[in-house]
Amino acid sequence: MKKFLIFIFTVLALNLNGANIVRGPYTQDTELTTTVIRFSTDEPTPAWIEYGPQGQCNLVMTNSPKQRNHSLTLHGLIPNTQFCYKVYVENANGDGVQEGISGTFTTAYSAERKELSLLVLGNTSDPNNNAGTIKKQLAASMLNHSADILIHTGNISTEGKATNAYTDFYEPFKEVLKKTPYIAALGADEYGPDKDKQEGKGFLNANYKPLNSMPWSKGTPNYYYYDSANARIIVIDTNNLYDAIFAPKLEKDSKQYDWLKTSLAQAGADKWKIVVLHHPVYSSGASEDKLSQFLAPLFETYKVNLVLQGYQGAYERTKPIRDAQSSKSGPIYVTIGGAGRSFEPASYSNEWTSKYYATPHFAHIKIVDRKLSLRIYTHEDKKIDALDIYF
Repeated sequence: MKKFLIFIFTVLALNLNGANIVRGPYTQDTELTTTVIRFSTDEPTPAWIEYGPQGQCNLVMTNSPKQRNHSLTLHGLIPNTQFCYKVYVENANGDGVQEGISGTFTTAYSAERKELSLLVLGNTSDPNNNAGTIKKQLAASMLNHSADILIHTGNISTEGKATNAYTDFYEPFKEVLKKTPYIAALGADEYGPDKDKQEGKGFLNANYKPLNSMPWSKGTPNYYYYDSANARIIVIDTNNLYDAIFAPKLEKDSKQYDWLKTSLAQAGADKWKIVVLHHPVYSSGASEDKLSQFLAPLFETYKVNLVLQGYQGAYERTKPIRDAQSSKSGPIYVTIGGAGRSFEPASYSNEWTSKYYATPHFAHIKIVDRKLSLRIYTHEDKKIDALDIYF
């Protein structure tokens, strides 16, 4: 094996170019003992990945056949462990490889660990193509805050097109993605410009699924949950209520609603319950309230701690809300939607609003046992909000 590696990875391709990696690498669906590494090339090419625990990055090697969109599942990993990896693609002569691209990931934590860090952003789609500098600043600031998982609250690419995903998300945030596995809620853009027409059928399969591997459930990639440490992160799809006719229904007694109810009930009393969705349940900027009447009571019943939502081009944090009013207890709703799209002032004044900023931002969340620390930073890494929650 060592002789083979020496043959493959010696300087065979210093001046020879082959296919180029144009998206990634990045990791998704990172569980206790598995993860998925994804990347795309501009031309079909075979590829190789070497990986291992941090400090032993070339311990194991695997390969991907000749194609453009590569997706490799790594098995037999160790829980609670940081891994490093390196991706190689073939050179132009087909007799060696180009210089590799490195990345890291941490496998999911077992329940007894009770520590977890998250980065959160949303609305990276950029229809006016004017947020490139802001995104680069956001990405640079995010690298100052280590995290185990990156959460996207939806609207990844303009009009949901795979061809726009590179400039909108994968390129400006590539250094973050190399280090942090990500999960995402489906936004309105992910269903495409014809989401309300028959022509929109198959759009998600053609543009989103080839680039993403989310944790498995009956509803993946639309809805699923992710467990790590003492937290359950539940991701749901709100788009059917907002004209995406091929999105799964979410109304009370729908399959998705029943799944959500079961997932919350089975999480247990000792886990942090975090729900991620695109359209806000409570927002000072949303023009339509289609979710609070049937989702808020469910979240209150099952003691959801935090709801992360997107859509609105702003940051908003509510006070704890119960029965549609601010309360001493109840879920806190946090809108994270300022990663490059237009920034929108509040349209309404609500007594349950605690903070509202129409500015570029991201969130860093750290869980340590029964304490959750929420910190919000601008693209210049200036802290604009801080909250500690206990349960």
